[in-house]
Amino acid sequence: MATIIVTIKVLPDSPERDLNELKKKIEKIIEESEGKLYKESTEPIAFGINAMVFTYMIDESKGTEGIENKIKSIEGIGDVNISDMTRMME
Repeated sequence: MATIIVTIKVLPDSPERDLNELKKKIEKIIEESEGKLYKESTEPIAFGINAMVFTYMIDESKGTEGIENKIKSIEGIGDVNISDMTRMME
């Protein structure tokens, strides 16, 4: 199986949420799902809300749905979207 590179955008449910706490939980989910975090950043959206953007690599056979669902279940998460997915050529 190939490796895929996934970029996922995560929005908190409120501008008052502690993004550092949410980032730690999301990074742990990626790690526990056998993904390798490649890059993490924050981008302003509107009205004081910042999106957290994570790029990670994972074996294609693992898929992305499990990670998405686990992130959605975190208290304080408003929305989760995959913004990019690319298959690595080996």
